Amino acid sequence: MIETINRNLLKFSAGRAIFCGQCDAIADARRWVLVTHNEDTLGMCAACWDKLSAGRAALGFDVLDGRILFKGAK
Repeated sequence: MIETINRNLLKFSAGRAIFCGQCDAIADARRWVLVTHNEDTLGMCAACWDKLSAGRAALGFDVLDGRILFKGAK
């Protein structure tokens, strides 16, 4: 049930954003990453997340990655 809720959260976030705020790519829930820290939430495309998080630990951050959540989803 948690996976379904997280997938729907990604769909909502990508649909609301329409475009990635970093690179202007079209937001697609299957390639969307939602990052939450304390009360702040940021959504971006997976390519921008990969560039941003390269070599950094994500301690204290909750990361929902559409590439993982939608892998094998029906």
